[in-house]
Amino acid sequence: MANGVRQVARILYKEIVPGDIRKILAQSNDSDTGGGARDFRFGSYKSLLPAIQQMFPNTVKEKRKRDGVVEHVDVFQGEFFWYNDKGEVEHKESFFEPPTDVRPSEGRIARVHEYGCFDTNRLPQGGVDNRVLLLLIQLYDGSVWPFYVEEKTLRIRGKWDPVVAEEMLNCLNAKRAANRAVIGYRDFTSLDRYCNGK
Repeated sequence: MANGVRQVARILYKEIVPGDIRKILAQSNDSDTGGGARDFRFGSYKSLLPAIQQMFPNTVKEKRKRDGVVEHVDVFQGEFFWYNDKGEVEHKESFFEPPTDVRPSEGRIARVHEYGCFDTNRLPQGGVDNRVLLLLIQLYDGSVWPFYVEEKTLRIRGKWDPVVAEEMLNCLNAKRAANRAVIGYRDFTSLDRYCNGK
């Protein structure tokens, strides 16, 4: 990723927490109440919307229950690209769901266990002092490439483009509630940015 910022149009990122890993594995949710949605949740939905609309540029109507009634909801559609174990490019239609009534500030990428790009074999170990981020990297050609990165690699000089590394490290270092995952984006075309810390 060093010197790659010239090809990168924007990056949307979120911290991977233990519950996310269980979702990738399609295991149960954190409570014993059933359910267990297999999705990556992105809080601060309205603040992230400019990046989401760029990365998922199409809108499709899907049936969803709102206030107890089934109605058609606009869902953002795009496509994820990644390299498989053989070095071949794979791709799959992707969707970003708008918030629900229960979680009005959270959008989500649903059914993450069905995407090879999110496979836990690709996931770094991480830890308390080495958080892991999911990056959705959109190139200038419009393609979106999901990628995991360890905090410690962002701190290695020359490993990442310094502008990209600084952006994410500033958000990682920002103050936020202890139970709040890091979320943000940086658009290198418009210079817009967001971080959910202070």
